[in-house]
Amino acid sequence: MTASAPATRHSRRARGRGTRIRTLPQLLSAAVEANPDGIALWYAGEALTYAELYRRSSRLARVLIGRGLGPEDRVVVALPRSIDAMVAVWAVAKSGAVYVPVDPNYPAERVRYMLADSNAALAISRTGWHSEWNKDRLDIDSPECAAALANVSDRPVSYIERVRLLHGDNAAYVIYTSGSTGKPKGVTVAHAGIAGLCAEISRRFDVTRDARTLHFVSPSFDAAVLELLLARGVGATMVIAPADIYGGDELTELLRAQRVTHAFLTPAVLAGIDPSRLPELRVLLVGGEDSPPELVARSRVLQSLRSDREHRRGHHERSAHRRRYRHGRSADPGRDGPGAGRAVATGPRRRGR
Repeated sequence: MTASAPATRHSRRARGRGTRIRTLPQLLSAAVEANPDGIALWYAGEALTYAELYRRSSRLARVLIGRGLGPEDRVVVALPRSIDAMVAVWAVAKSGAVYVPVDPNYPAERVRYMLADSNAALAISRTGWHSEWNKDRLDIDSPECAAALANVSDRPVSYIERVRLLHGDNAAYVIYTSGSTGKPKGVTVAHAGIAGLCAEISRRFDVTRDARTLHFVSPSFDAAVLELLLARGVGATMVIAPADIYGGDELTELLRAQRVTHAFLTPAVLAGIDPSRLPELRVLLVGGEDSPPELVARSRVLQSLRSDREHRRGHHERSAHRRRYRHGRSADPGRDGPGAGRAVATGPRRRGR
């Protein structure tokens, strides 16, 4: 990994936009303070308030700290979309360590490569996860983990508890993109610019506390970070799609029943969605792959939605470039399809080898 850019430059940029540098755990703390009794997570009929999310993640963070993990130590989170996965992500962040999302449903060869390349010290997973991981492991559903959690406090984690001080230029997470060669490429993102990105997302996409955002992409897809920040920035609710929902009528029904207001979908998934059944959907972000002209033209169907339609490429592989398309504009299939647009703020990034 190459060295990151100096944090001071990004600090000045953030202050210039009226935001201040925060770490990921500070962002969660702010959401809890703003909306402690609000629903943070919904998954398969189970709901977790921000206060409950904070307490559960504090316990798990202390278990990680007790294992000597902290800033710049990498922790793999190999869990499918679930409340447990979100608790684990925030626990890693609160410990100060670096979270590395690994989708356990990825092909075995890709998982092996990501595990080896990440040089992580520990993996958080579930019992029955088969991998070639031969380092420290914490199965979130094991009796050993339950016993460890029962022996620690759920109070807020103080900075003095961490094994090292956490700074804005410390790494927050590592995401594996496809890479230009087809081999996964680890991209390390620091804490420093995340607050600015979060504030920009909330403002640009009109995310308010009553919003209900969707978590649908693979945890290893870089858009999962966007989904994470959409809700946490203002204390909104994240609706987590079960792993056995892939799109079509099932996804449409989930969006309708859970009154989802903000969602990120790939063009392929969007093609199977019936927007006329989604009166609550206000903002739809489209990315991950190029949108074919016929899908752009289909935006006429979405005119009934009170929203913007966003075409967005991965904000790590392409420096958070995006372009906005408003409903109501006619789309000309003969023109160039939508591409990457102007950049938004991100923090210091350190590309993998």
